Amino acid sequence: MVTKPIYIIGPYPPLVGGVSTHIERILPLTRKRGMDVHVMAVNKDHRADDFVEFIPTWQLPMRLLLMPISIVHLHVDAWYFLLLCRLLGWRHRFMLTVHHNRYPTQFLPGSFVSQIKKWSLRSFWRIVCVNEETLHYLKSMGCNVYPKEVPAFLPPVDIDFESVNDIRDWVARFDHVLSGYAYRLSFYKDEDLYGIDMMIELMDELIHRKGKSVGLALVLSMDESPYLSEIKSRILTKGLSSHVKLIDINRGIDANALWSISSVYLRPTNTDGDSISVREALYVGTTVVASDCVKRPEGCLLFTNRDQSSMNQVVLEAITQSRNPVTTKDSVNLEYYE
Repeated sequence: MVTKPIYIIGPYPPLVGGVSTHIERILPLTRKRGMDVHVMAVNKDHRADDFVEFIPTWQLPMRLLLMPISIVHLHVDAWYFLLLCRLLGWRHRFMLTVHHNRYPTQFLPGSFVSQIKKWSLRSFWRIVCVNEETLHYLKSMGCNVYPKEVPAFLPPVDIDFESVNDIRDWVARFDHVLSGYAYRLSFYKDEDLYGIDMMIELMDELIHRKGKSVGLALVLSMDESPYLSEIKSRILTKGLSSHVKLIDINRGIDANALWSISSVYLRPTNTDGDSISVREALYVGTTVVASDCVKRPEGCLLFTNRDQSSMNQVVLEAITQSRNPVTTKDSVNLEYYE
């Protein structure tokens, strides 16, 4: 039985994303097992839940210095968080879960920030990785890495199916509905990280050249930006306005409910960790079509990373059921859960 208090540092709902979902689900699970677990939320607008509080970044050093000796588990890895843990390593046991696969490209030769991050990472008591590539990379750096990758997915306690009631009529208009997700509009190696551009081109192909009755429900950040304006313009120019529904990521929709009423969940990212949304879609029995940029869970249909024709072909095969894997709740391997 763990006797030291455990403090988790990371995002918490309503901030949407895989990491905040993971923290939200793991808090009650650990407390039910008698662990004294608390969350230090990095977002001020977190939901008012028991054992969760917002700690401004500038207050964090003093808070960590004065609080009882604890286990502190980070789910963020900005350089100042990592450096703080290095400097206070004598005070607490620090853990880190790495939710991405970008360290090889983040660590630039001659970069002072990169050197700080490397120096700090080597000081952690334990680092947990959600995919094998990151595990091997950090191990080669001399970090104390848990010897197996541990996916961040935890099964939802319940699913709010009523949260998608207002789009059910729209869904019913099509033979097939695809769904996609973008935590934020961002780029990696000068390409759309979440592949929204590829999803729009896919819809153009399926509707205007293949004659398919298909819709796309895309959950994304609707904060105004030049790229969001470009996305909207592409949808309008290609005559897809009635086929593509943009859903604000902050409107409170239960993603699991959306995946459950979708024919296919799309994950055309050009880099990834171990996507929680992919495992959620598999868990509710929805076919997943994903890029092969990283190792994916068993049951996913894969296409070549950033290859539009490859993605188009795999999705077409999925909706015509010429390639339709068994994707039920039982197909999601939860051996890592305990």
